[in-house]
Amino acid sequence: MDMQPPPALVQFAQAEVPPDQPVEPTPIKVDVSKYIPESATAVTMIVTLTPPTGQAVIYPAGHENEGTLFKGPRSIDEVKLTGPIVYVKLYGATSFDIQYTNYRQPD
Repeated sequence: MDMQPPPALVQFAQAEVPPDQPVEPTPIKVDVSKYIPESATAVTMIVTLTPPTGQAVIYPAGHENEGTLFKGPRSIDEVKLTGPIVYVKLYGATSFDIQYTNYRQPD
């Protein structure tokens, strides 16, 4: 009688794929020069977000990691400027409205 080893059990493990990362929102370009002088170094804004549970990050060009966070439905804060353009990234918000209340100029 021939003795044969038992059949080999082979299992293939599916490689774990990390969950999909949330998609980073596309920045919206906003020209603030219509409302404040180009020499301004900062502007105080009132930001209204829709829906009110949304959030927005507003930052000057080239300073993506130094943005100011606005939480809905309505909040006020200062945004530093490096020129006449700021960018808005919406998180959970579908639209926004900005009111400019004050600005700072170089001393």
